[in-house]
Amino acid sequence: MSRTTFNRTLETLRYGTLHNDMTKAMNDLTEAVTRTNKTGTITLKITLKPTNNSGQIEVIDDITLKLPKEKAATSIMFATPENNLQREDPRQMNIEGLRTVDRETGEIKRLATG
Repeated sequence: MSRTTFNRTLETLRYGTLHNDMTKAMNDLTEAVTRTNKTGTITLKITLKPTNNSGQIEVIDDITLKLPKEKAATSIMFATPENNLQREDPRQMNIEGLRTVDRETGEIKRLATG
């Protein structure tokens, strides 16, 4: 009697939906690894559980997808004497007449003082 290949068994589990779920997980992982240039994993756990003495076996699958973590953005803030956080350094003196250029429009804007 010949043995059924693992691939053929995998394709029949859950009427083929396990195979579809594994394919989607592989595509999702490939996209995330390519985008982040970091490592990720797929783990397929298959548990066989006898259901009675008639030879039936329940096949339980568990797919674990560990996508690579993207580096979270950070912010630089300054503590005020009142222990609040703000974007501007509270020790920085104001310079009268200072202007800035809007990054999107190129328009020169005068900074608010005080």
